[in-house]
Amino acid sequence: MTIRMSRGLSVAALTAAGLATLALPARAADDTPWHNASYTPRPGDWRPYVLAPAGHTVRPVSVLKAVARQGRIEGDPRNALRADGRTVRLVGAADRAGSPMLVLDFGKEVAGRITVRATGTGSLHACFSESRRYLAEAPDDNGGEGKIAPGCDTANIWNGFPGVPYTQDTDSHELTLNAPDKQIRGGFRYATLFLDGPGQVDVDAVSADFTAAPLQRHPNAYQGHFLSSDNLLNKIWYAGAYTVQINTAMADTAKSWPYTTGEQDHSDTAVPYADPHKEVIFDGGKRDRIVWQGDLGVQAPVTYLTTHDVDAVDNSLSSLAAQQLPDGFMPAESQAGQHNKDELRTYGEYVTWFVNNMYDHWLYTGDRAYLDRWWPALTQAMDWLESVRAQDPQGLIAFGAVGSCGHYGYSDCGHETYVNALYVRNLAQMAELARARGESGAAYADRSVAVKNAINAQLWDDTVGAYRLSREIPGAYPQDANATAVLTGVADVTRAKRSLAHLRAHNWSSLGSLTVGTANASLSPFYAPLPSGFEADARLVTGDASGLDLIRTFWGWQLAQDPGSTFWEHVQPDGTPNLKQFSSLAHGWAAAPTTILTTRVLGVQPTAAGFTSYAVVPHTGGLKWAEGTVPTPEGDIDASWQFGKDGFRLSVTAPHGTTGRLAVPVSASTSRVTLDGRTVWAGGKATAKNVISDGAYVYADGVAAGRHIVTASSRS
Repeated sequence: MTIRMSRGLSVAALTAAGLATLALPARAADDTPWHNASYTPRPGDWRPYVLAPAGHTVRPVSVLKAVARQGRIEGDPRNALRADGRTVRLVGAADRAGSPMLVLDFGKEVAGRITVRATGTGSLHACFSESRRYLAEAPDDNGGEGKIAPGCDTANIWNGFPGVPYTQDTDSHELTLNAPDKQIRGGFRYATLFLDGPGQVDVDAVSADFTAAPLQRHPNAYQGHFLSSDNLLNKIWYAGAYTVQINTAMADTAKSWPYTTGEQDHSDTAVPYADPHKEVIFDGGKRDRIVWQGDLGVQAPVTYLTTHDVDAVDNSLSSLAAQQLPDGFMPAESQAGQHNKDELRTYGEYVTWFVNNMYDHWLYTGDRAYLDRWWPALTQAMDWLESVRAQDPQGLIAFGAVGSCGHYGYSDCGHETYVNALYVRNLAQMAELARARGESGAAYADRSVAVKNAINAQLWDDTVGAYRLSREIPGAYPQDANATAVLTGVADVTRAKRSLAHLRAHNWSSLGSLTVGTANASLSPFYAPLPSGFEADARLVTGDASGLDLIRTFWGWQLAQDPGSTFWEHVQPDGTPNLKQFSSLAHGWAAAPTTILTTRVLGVQPTAAGFTSYAVVPHTGGLKWAEGTVPTPEGDIDASWQFGKDGFRLSVTAPHGTTGRLAVPVSASTSRVTLDGRTVWAGGKATAKNVISDGAYVYADGVAAGRHIVTASSRS
């Protein structure tokens, strides 16, 4: 398989497409989207959005605060940033509770081993936090963490869990001067230096060995990119990509929970069944540091479309697949440590994500050998799901009888719309995979229809115009049920519009769309990135541009908070993280907009294994233009579109071995559509073979590899 590095669209190509001029004026060094609130994106100029560093050494960019407390700070604290021989002196107090605190800001989420270039005596420690909110400064902060590990948030289970006293230092790292930290901190923005008692240290420089994405030699050298006329959407795309990179690490740097008494923060456990010499993709960098099926459902497509680090996806999926139990059940997470082992059969929902993730791997890579290797595991997982469904005379899955009720949002043992919609998708996916292997997929396809019909008969509330949470909780109409019903094809066009309208009327709030409407007193609403990604995607699929409004609101709000570069695990209605100081603020399942913006707004997505066939169907959503590069096994697909005075123009370049469907939006005023200068649609009808219209788009099918331009004009 040959993959060529993407450089994005060349200036010449952009000029030919009408999206750039040959000479773009140079920007000032600080004129970046992350420093200039009025930054204006320009076609071809996507690299300023990339948050990942060029190499694997990162340095703090500023001093957030320098607090003497009962000790002393002598000299300019900014000397710790300069590495020029000038130093700042930290003089310790009687104990760490009174030690001076020097808080350094890396400017964004980073990960790695910190090094302090310094001289002196005393025990120097480093604490880490993803946010200022939970950077324990006052003694009682984070359940008492401030007096034990000043400057830390909490990455341990269960010491310092919200509501649990912080009783021992499991988060700070004791440093050796002028040597890398012995421990990895998997995610932080702020590093706090303090002394454990008397002594003094003269600090000259601080840096960190960036351990995220360790096998990506140049983490900022993305193979895929996205850019549009909307500055905020662009930032969200790159923050999603960076979130997944922060969670990408070597397979022998997982965590084993819970820690033993006195054991400090560490990341040195092997992911079971993973190749330790390769990367995996953890759910979160700071805290869990294990592989989860549900998180990979978001992270894998992001990876395919950005860094194209397929080895990391392969290693992650394989490690989980190898854990399959004899009856076909697929554990949700890496079985590393007793806490995870205690959850061996907790998450029935995540068995559906295993099937989905393997299907996506086939779709994006076309790797037949990988599919064949895990085909028995796929069929066994499907047999397990069907065995659960068979226990219900009405033909729906519920996990109560098998003790696997837990899922991302609530532990509902009932017959849920959400879980059954995921199963409908699995059945359709398995039918396609079976046919790809030369087998009959008819049984899977027939069962998919049967479960779909059962959902609509039992869980659709025609009076309300929305899908119920479950048979057991019929008065709640959650976000996940209604969004997944649309995405999986359970909802027809009419139900899709009504269910999304219901969410807009009842679930949308100040920061985005809540998991359940506030009228559902029996359930606690919150903002969850996983189903919010489903909803944004579902809206765009149905032609509802408010999907972009949801992305701007919810993910844009997160970017305005710490750490300002990565996305959160969950958000409470008041805007605080779901688990306070224990929350993960760089959580992979929150990165869905990166995939959505590429596959829906730019419009490029695979329609057959390995992009041997693909579609470009832009959902423009009020944008003026968009461009991007999508890496495929055969090479890059470059696409760009724009609105101009004469109408709409789409330019696509695809590699050898691919066949495309190219689409342009049309309206009542559209008089003509051309493909490479030849009229293919005029007067409301096709004038060439393989050209059709559904009233919203004109589609040209079977377009060969190479460069093509499609236009929709309001002029004859």
